[in-house]
Order: sequence, then C-alpha cells, then structure tokens
Amino acid sequence: MASSSESAPAADSAALRARAGSRTRGGRREAPALIGVTGAALGALALLLGPYLSLRPNRVVDGTALTGLQAFGTVGWLLLLAWALVGGLALISPARRSSLARGLLGAGILAGTLWASGVAATEYAAGEGPMARTSFGWSFYVSLLGLYLVHHAAATDGAPLWRRVLVPGTTVAALAAVAFSGALSDLGIARELALARDLLAREITAHLFYALGATLGAVVIGVPLGIACERYRRIEGPVMGALNIGQVFPALAFVGLMMPVFGALGRGVEPLGALGVAGVGWAPVFVVLLVYALYPVVRNTVAAIRALDPAVVDAAVGMGMSPHRRLAEIELPLGFPVVLAGVRVALVQSTAGAVVAAFVGGGGLGAVMFFGLEQTSMDLVLVGVAPIVALALAFDTGIRWLEGRVGAARGAV
Repeated sequence: MASSSESAPAADSAALRARAGSRTRGGRREAPALIGVTGAALGALALLLGPYLSLRPNRVVDGTALTGLQAFGTVGWLLLLAWALVGGLALISPARRSSLARGLLGAGILAGTLWASGVAATEYAAGEGPMARTSFGWSFYVSLLGLYLVHHAAATDGAPLWRRVLVPGTTVAALAAVAFSGALSDLGIARELALARDLLAREITAHLFYALGATLGAVVIGVPLGIACERYRRIEGPVMGALNIGQVFPALAFVGLMMPVFGALGRGVEPLGALGVAGVGWAPVFVVLLVYALYPVVRNTVAAIRALDPAVVDAAVGMGMSPHRRLAEIELPLGFPVVLAGVRVALVQSTAGAVVAAFVGGGGLGAVMFFGLEQTSMDLVLVGVAPIVALALAFDTGIRWLEGRVGAARGAV
C-alpha cells in the first residue's frame, strides 16, 4: 500500500511535467507562426498605407507621395496577394513544411517590390528628365521589417539547415538579378550612387582605416593591459576608471579636446607633422576611436582569464608551467572566445563612431552622409549610411561566426 501511495504522487508529477513540456513545445511552435503573421501584416499594411514612393522633380522640391498600390498598380495588388499568402501559410501551416515556401515567397516579394519601384522610377524620369528623383518612403522600410520577420520566422520554424541556407541565398540571387538587369538605374539612390561613386570608394577606404586601425590598436594595447590588470589587481581600478571616463565623453566633445593637443604635436614634432598629425584630420579621430575601443577589449580580457576553471590553472601550476607559458598555452587559448567578443564590440563600435571624422575634415563615410544633408538629398544620405550599416553587420556576423567555430573546436577537444 505504501508503495502504491508513493507512486501516485510520482505519476501525477510526471504527468504535470509532461503537460508543461507539451505547453512549452507548443509555445515554441506557435512563436514562429506569430512572428511570420506579424511580418506579413506589416508588409501588407505598408503597401496600403503611408508613403511608399516619393516622386520629386529634383533634389530640393517636395514631391508627390504615393502608396504602394498607387505606385505599382496591378503589380501592387499581386504583391498584396503574396503578403496575404505568406501570412496564411504561417497561420494555417506553421510547421516546417511551409517554411521554405514562406521564405521563397518573401524573396520574391522583395525582388518584385524593387523591380516595380524601378519601373515606376523609369516612367517618372521619362517625363521629368535626369534631375528627377524617385525615393523610398517610410512605408517601404516598414515592409523591409516585415520581410525580415517573415524570413526570421521561416528560419526558426524547425527548418533543416539546407532550407535555412537556401532562403537567404535565393534572396541574394533575386536581388542581384534585379540590380544587374538595370531596372533600378532610375531610382534616386542609384542615381546618387552613380554620381558619388569615386567619392564613395575613397571614403570607404578612409572609414575602414578608422574602424580596423582603431580596433587593431586596441587589441595590441588592450590585451596586454587586461593581462596586467588581472595579474596586478592594484592597477585595475585606476586603469578601468580611466577607460570608463573615456567612455563617458561624447565623441564630438572628445575630438574637440584632442584637437589642440594634436595641433601642438603636429607643429612641434616635425616627423608627426609629416605624417599629417594636426588639430584637424585623421589623428584626433583615430585616437578617440582607439580610446573607445580599448574598454571592451581590456574588460573582456580580464573577464576571460578570471572566468577560467581554477582547477585547470592549478593543474598547469602543478605541472611546473611558468606564468608566461601558462598564459600562452592555457589562459589565452581558453579565454580567446571571450576576448574575441570584446574585439567584436570594439570593431562594430568603431565602424559606427567613425562618422565623426567628417566634422574635422577626416573623411570617411560620414562625409558622404553629411554632404547629402547639405544637398537636402536623403538618397545621398542613404548612399553614405548603407555602407556603414553593411560593414557593421558584416563585421558582427563574421566575428560571431568565428566565435562559434572557436567554441565548437574547444568543445570537440
């Protein structure tokens, strides 16, 4: 009897855990469907409401704002139908068997939207001439958010790896096909890109110099500094305090403080002046970005070494390893993913922060962006902003991938 009475609560507990697990799995299955339906609803509403395209005779004059249906006509209705189909598939068939169809429909919607926008721009330019500008309105960017949600839902809805790779690959191929077909050549951003191509190439090079150079300098200085902070705890407070103060300064104010310093150095030290060190230009911006990048690298280096299993360190000491050998063979290799995460933060931060160089004649993509603001051309602003976003995303994705590979290699060992 006792065993029977004891088994009953155990069976009830097992049943409760099973029901809880079922609810959890059901919630996990429902989440991608909800995300997909939300994305499809945003895309459909973006076509119906708000300015999707803006038609302007030139950069300066305010133009005519059109919804997606007004701008695209019959194609707009087909796109609306495609959005409804994506939402229906996500709602009715949220399982993995519909993820590929939803992802490919999203790729088709994006390609069709861009193609229809290019056709509308060509038709408008035929009547207005080469100064005409066809620009995207805020509804277009809402539809991009909807597409992102659709693709995200399709990728997380239990789809196998090959499907998750096929969907973005198809999207890139569709965009490349539309771009190389010449259908986008009369869009405002394409016209501004054609006019600013030489300037853009030069400023991208300058922007990469700031982002990569500051991050490399932060690694060279920050990793040894982080090791020193971990080894000698008494210097950690002053070092991290100084780096925290550097983080508090607004970028432009920080550059302004550096300008008289580097102006005096450039005038007083001839070799530095020959390298272009002056109160304006690249030098103050580079140093400010370097100071900003040092904090995450130093902080993560200290955290990486301290987070190691003490038993591993004790084993290395017991084997007779010297502190330098222990650092080179045990601590840094095991802490490398954490240090790499700090480098990723520093690189993305430097990529975004390099726009301040434009204020002091240092160039970079910020110069293109602010030139667009001066010319009241939002398309030219986007020509400067889009590469910054693309570079930051590429750096972040690439280093995250490297972190995953390093973590997987450590797990395999």
